[in-house]
Amino acid sequence: MRAERLIALLLILQNRGKRTCRTLADELEVSRRTVLRDVDALSSAGIPVMAEGGRGGGVWLDEAYRSSLTGFSEAELRALLIGGDAAISGDLGLGEAFSLGRLKLRASLPRRYEEALESIQRKILIDSRWWWNEETESAYLRPLQAAVLEDAVVEAEYERYDGSAGGGRIEAYGLVAKSGLWYFVGWREGEYRSYRVTRFRSVRDTGERFDRDPSFDLEEWWTKSAESFAREFSAYRFVIAMPEEKLRFVRWIAPGRVELRGPHAPRKGWVEAEIGLDSQLYAELLVLGLDAECHILEPRTLTDAVVARARAAMEAHIAFDRSGID
Repeated sequence: MRAERLIALLLILQNRGKRTCRTLADELEVSRRTVLRDVDALSSAGIPVMAEGGRGGGVWLDEAYRSSLTGFSEAELRALLIGGDAAISGDLGLGEAFSLGRLKLRASLPRRYEEALESIQRKILIDSRWWWNEETESAYLRPLQAAVLEDAVVEAEYERYDGSAGGGRIEAYGLVAKSGLWYFVGWREGEYRSYRVTRFRSVRDTGERFDRDPSFDLEEWWTKSAESFAREFSAYRFVIAMPEEKLRFVRWIAPGRVELRGPHAPRKGWVEAEIGLDSQLYAELLVLGLDAECHILEPRTLTDAVVARARAAMEAHIAFDRSGID
């Protein structure tokens, strides 16, 4: 109990500066004599607590000690104050705690940092939500969060990426927020897997608990899994030639998956690029979107597929137009 009181006294002096013994006694709900004994204990421990009696007196921390008490550099404080995401915390039911925590952190700032950090908070904002994310958050995020915190085994039903149904028992290992979407990481059938939370159709706590693998590192596993996912969804490779000014559009459609090969010699102002997408279908749609401002260099099967799709679309539109249907 006394150790907690000593820490509380130290934090009050750190955050609020000089205080009278009476004020400290009221805040700590102890007597003035107890406050003075605690001040002596802190001083004996090598903490530079100053005390002065009489009018204008009080108890305070040496300013140099107060400024270094947090152990944070200005850059570290900036990262903590700016990098947090209120929306993600809110998803987990921690929005109020997030706001209160930020207030407490700011209250403990060394005074020399206050002005600079207030300035940068007014200039930089982190918003993790994707622009056109129309998915509403799943009702199963909270049950999955509880399962992760309790090392629980859940019985779940979910929709796979291809639309088929899946389900089974899963050991709850973690939750990851990616561009505003939540993913659940669990151990199932001898391997770690990730599931988009919005695809769960039911989640039930079985009442069983599992022994978490102490070697499992969620951040390390997710990083490798994300890299593997990106490679898988860039597996279909094709090469096209296009006007150089279209390169920006293509990179916007397939960010990080366009490799410029160089100029396209037959046409001035054209370039060649190798692109990786997750399927031939997406490649066909990209090429059709470029219309005549694109030549497929390889593979030939993509050229044939685009020509067939364009002919079918043309014939369908001609037939529709001739039918006279408004």
